[in-house]
Amino acid sequence: MIKQRSWLPSNRWAVVLLVTLCCSVGIQAQDDVTVEAAKQRGPYYVGVGTTIQFTVRGLETKPDPTCEVINADPAIQASVAGISPRIMQQVYQSGGRIRRIQQVTYVIQMQVIASRAGQYSVGPFVIRQDGVEKQVDPIEMTFESVPATDQMRVALELPEIAYPDQRVKVKLRWAVTSELSDIQSLHISSPVFDQFRFAPDPPGSRQSNKLPVQTPQGSVAIPAEVSSETIDGKEFTVLTAERTLIPDRPGEFELDPISATIRVVTQWQRQRSGLDDFGFGGSLLEEAFGGRSRPMEVKLYRAEGKPHRFQVKPFPSADRPESFAGAVGSGFTLDVAADRTVVRAGDPIRLTIDIRGDGNLENATLPSLFADGGLSKDQFRVPEGDVPGVFDPDTLTKTFEVLVRVEDENIDELPALRYSWFDPNNETYQTTLSSPIALRVNPASMVTADAVVSSGARKRTDGNTTDQTMETVDLGRASSDGISPSQVLSGVDLSLTTDANRLLAAPSGLLASGAFQGSVYVIAALCLIWMMVGKQRKQSDPAERQAKTLATQLGQQIQSAASMNAKTGAAQIAEALRSALRELDAVDREAIQVTIAKCEAIEFRPDPASQSTLDPALIDEAARHLP
Repeated sequence: MIKQRSWLPSNRWAVVLLVTLCCSVGIQAQDDVTVEAAKQRGPYYVGVGTTIQFTVRGLETKPDPTCEVINADPAIQASVAGISPRIMQQVYQSGGRIRRIQQVTYVIQMQVIASRAGQYSVGPFVIRQDGVEKQVDPIEMTFESVPATDQMRVALELPEIAYPDQRVKVKLRWAVTSELSDIQSLHISSPVFDQFRFAPDPPGSRQSNKLPVQTPQGSVAIPAEVSSETIDGKEFTVLTAERTLIPDRPGEFELDPISATIRVVTQWQRQRSGLDDFGFGGSLLEEAFGGRSRPMEVKLYRAEGKPHRFQVKPFPSADRPESFAGAVGSGFTLDVAADRTVVRAGDPIRLTIDIRGDGNLENATLPSLFADGGLSKDQFRVPEGDVPGVFDPDTLTKTFEVLVRVEDENIDELPALRYSWFDPNNETYQTTLSSPIALRVNPASMVTADAVVSSGARKRTDGNTTDQTMETVDLGRASSDGISPSQVLSGVDLSLTTDANRLLAAPSGLLASGAFQGSVYVIAALCLIWMMVGKQRKQSDPAERQAKTLATQLGQQIQSAASMNAKTGAAQIAEALRSALRELDAVDREAIQVTIAKCEAIEFRPDPASQSTLDPALIDEAARHLP
């Protein structure tokens, strides 16, 4: 007997070797990433932005890496100020072939601002790019307090009460005397800008004055108006700016004071140049071109405003209309137009609904058309689910389109629809009505078996009677053949045939020929080969692989929204679809915009059922948009 040696032990060693190689490749890929950290030269002061710079080598050219702080102290605010890649390529010839080496270096700048004096460990930092993660150790920094001055004032005007999704005007005032004229830099920060969402600020003109405000996204320049005021017997130059705050959650908030920190040059130093060797001529030329000088002594000053208590109230449940869908503001109007007014029962009517008003139109949703005695469910049928709308910022109009079917032929008008909103000024609900639209509804036409054209009892002009066979007669041809159309509109046999000879008869015609069927198989095989070649090309293209990886990550992000509450999940799906619009090409952009609008309607809808989960149909709809 020949004994066969078992191959299992060697196979186990092969598996172990393969796993070890895979792990070592992953470790090597992460170890190839190196990070050099540097911080701005001190000292560091409270309220003044300080730059930390990371030089990262070993990453890919795309996508851009991200950087975030883990376990940051509440007194420390860190945000990405800029990310810039540096790509160096070296081409050389070796062995008769041209080879290319590419080195990618990213420079990431983080801006750090402290709200209180003290010593802090800023970090650790985590840099990520497409599955590669690199952690950077914390950086020790000491922030010193800045002396106060009565030559500068700063204030924030904020109402005490607001409601979710209300557009709240926040006024920012910064004043300074002429004694602080040589201001080198200005930093304004407030917890209000960190904890709440704001509408996009207007860009303003290049000549307009601006106030720099520190936000989690970096410094934002807000257009400001300049005026002069006398405060406590001193003349101040006052810059006033406005931002629009959008509260997104009810609650009471204790907010620390707003602060402003300036860097003032108290003494300048003139720099020596080569023109000094020519006597007074050099000085005259330097003065003509503004001189050559640099700050020799710089001092910092700080001013604070008053603390604020801000309350975001939930919408009252008493007397809340059915037609209320989260709109907040004043002066809303509702206009409804129909694409046709003469229809048959069951035909669709396209309604164009325009909502205008002073409020949160961008996030406005359409309530049920049956709400508050609008349409009758016995007379009209409308699609289920939310209807996405389109906001026009030029006309301040939100437009919705809805297909409505008339079920009752006895109605003579489309009744007035209702739209309600909450007015925060008088804290009451308001309702507006559209104008009714006159309709004429005709009875629906019914096609029965008697109306089917048949060949029963046909008589030709020659007097012969045809046999009772099942065939369709063309009325135009029947007239030319001498067949009376009135004799072929009834008596059709709609039963299934049981004739075995007819059922087993071999097919005939072009489609049944062997040549035609063979050509179809050949074309199908060629298409399959073409698809396989195209698939191999896609797999060999780095851009295609990168797009496929991104689509997989976005799909996982969308599917994970099923375990979140409705608002959080909708926000995550909307963000994933926005990334798909930015990064992926082969997507239906219009369909994605519609799904994003649905998610935004859920995200910003102020209802008590915010802890419920998302509809699985919405998650599947979002996932189908990805390639």
